[in-house]
Amino acid sequence: MEYRDFGKTGLRVSEIGLGCGPLGIDANADYAPLLSRALELGINLFDSADFYSGYRSEEWLGKVLSPHRENAIIATKFGTIPGKGKDFSVGHMRRSLQESLRRLRTDYIDIYQLHSPGPSVLDDEELLAALQEAKKEGKIRCYGLSTEGGQRGIDAIDRWGVDSVQITFNLFHQDPGERFFPEAERKGVGVIVKSPLDSGILGGDLDPDKPKKLDDARERWGEEEAARRQQLFEEVKFLAEGTGRTWSQAALQFVLSFDGVCTAIPGTTSVKHLEENAAAAGGRLTLEELQRIQGLHGGDFTKLNLDW
Repeated sequence: MEYRDFGKTGLRVSEIGLGCGPLGIDANADYAPLLSRALELGINLFDSADFYSGYRSEEWLGKVLSPHRENAIIATKFGTIPGKGKDFSVGHMRRSLQESLRRLRTDYIDIYQLHSPGPSVLDDEELLAALQEAKKEGKIRCYGLSTEGGQRGIDAIDRWGVDSVQITFNLFHQDPGERFFPEAERKGVGVIVKSPLDSGILGGDLDPDKPKKLDDARERWGEEEAARRQQLFEEVKFLAEGTGRTWSQAALQFVLSFDGVCTAIPGTTSVKHLEENAAAAGGRLTLEELQRIQGLHGGDFTKLNLDW
């Protein structure tokens, strides 16, 4: 495993982390082997949110990682209430923080993030002050937000002075690459890349001949959009042909080719896929490969910016 500085926070994060959204999605499954293997592979960044998988994701992280707390960097989020929308009030933040600490079996969270807030949330100076207070108290080490679009990330850096930004970036959504990553690097902000495999399609997991999974992205995309993404995937398969990389590794190494990126967090509940993803660390695409990607679709491939 290779590691990168997480901005100016003093944290060193594994290039490949683990997105823990699906952790606990099957209430009867045992996720301890997955998390234990992640630690063995040198993965130290685990990203969750309070409500993921019926609030079981954080519980699994607490159960398995608490004995190894010094080796784990835990990122989690607040603000989304299933079936009720968003709540970024100070009162809700404080309650959510305490509940996450309890589920995670820890007395601090390394990276505490607002979960996909609207732009007006950055006007809330009271919430910012409360997060800064939690940081001073040692309940959180860093604060930031999970968002979409490079401009949202830049606004969070400029207006709130956040420690971290989690942002969508992959071969089909390259918006942050042009302006956001250089700005984050210049300001010393830690960057977590979410959906680096476009919910699995860039790893070949959503082949039309494969049965749908519990958290299958094709359910939210619809048949037409899923077919479009499958066609685009065919165009970038050259990245794995004759290179020794798998499709997932090629897609992850595309993300890791950008200096502003600190870590990418593909989500999986498969130990096999976890090992495959971890093996992408330390690799980058060549300049020629990056230039070929830019040339696809008459030069418009980098402007696709497909929604999650």
